[in-house]
Amino acid sequence: MKKLSLTLLLIICTFLLAACGSGGKEASGGEGKLEAPGKFLRIGSGPMGSGWFPITTIMSEVYMDNFSGLNASQIEGGSTANLKSMDVGDIEMGINYTSDFSDAIKGEGSFEKKVDTIASVASLYPVYQTIATLQKSEDINSIEDIVDKHIFLGPKDGGGPVAFWRMMEEYGINEEKIKKAGGKISYGNYNDGASMLADGNVDVFLGGGAPAIASLQEIEMTNPVKVLPIDQDKLESISKKDYGISFDNLPAGTYKGQEKDIPTYTAVSMLTVQKELDEEYVYNLTKLFWDNMSAFEKQIPERAKHFTLDTVLDGIDPETLHPGAKKYYEEKGALK
Repeated sequence: MKKLSLTLLLIICTFLLAACGSGGKEASGGEGKLEAPGKFLRIGSGPMGSGWFPITTIMSEVYMDNFSGLNASQIEGGSTANLKSMDVGDIEMGINYTSDFSDAIKGEGSFEKKVDTIASVASLYPVYQTIATLQKSEDINSIEDIVDKHIFLGPKDGGGPVAFWRMMEEYGINEEKIKKAGGKISYGNYNDGASMLADGNVDVFLGGGAPAIASLQEIEMTNPVKVLPIDQDKLESISKKDYGISFDNLPAGTYKGQEKDIPTYTAVSMLTVQKELDEEYVYNLTKLFWDNMSAFEKQIPERAKHFTLDTVLDGIDPETLHPGAKKYYEEKGALK
């Protein structure tokens, strides 16, 4: 009897210890989860309808799944807006163009002073800058034809407008010339811009894709689009300047009826964080991004196919890397 009671007591004690242990793990967010230095991670994204929005959606899910008690959220923004938001502490992480990152740390372009509060994490993929109209717009067939038209440039604080005006410099076109010719400039998210193009409220649409722009693909079912080519001499000229802008061909078949490759200018999307973020935290953010590549490949295959450690420093000076990201790349052999 005493032996039975002792056995029962041992079983009860074992159960209680297990319960206490389980409670401790649950209180800290679950077994195997990483600890974040704060409860919130705000990620600067692009506007609705942009290629960046689904990327940051996946990132938010990955980080909340792997960090204990972390609330990761995405904030609509744009390239320059995200960099400025990081500088003032409104977000901790964001997507932007390498060209705008370069401007920010030098205090050029859209930045009145040098931004010394940001650090690079990864180069992601090339973005084809697409200047498009509708196929039925018979009077718009070249860049010169857009001067007197109503042009939609995407989010005002995005990198698209900055790169657009630099590209237009090669043609001797600026905002003043457009307005004098009777043209007009509008800004907004890509979904609204594509709808405005389809409805005839704007004549020309600017957006970035990899290579296709989702919002243009949505309207082309009933309103086929026409992409305007950029002259090769203009592309070669701008690529030699310190803008972080290159060029490539938008592949044939990107949009319905597009039978040939179309030359256009490109920028590179990258991940950036606040420089002051803890080294181990950024190491884990970087590692989780690359360890969960299958989630990106499943949901955004056209972009994710460009996400590789072979090109992770394209357009990025290694000296600008956050120590946490640098540590990860050294471990993986991506940085010697």
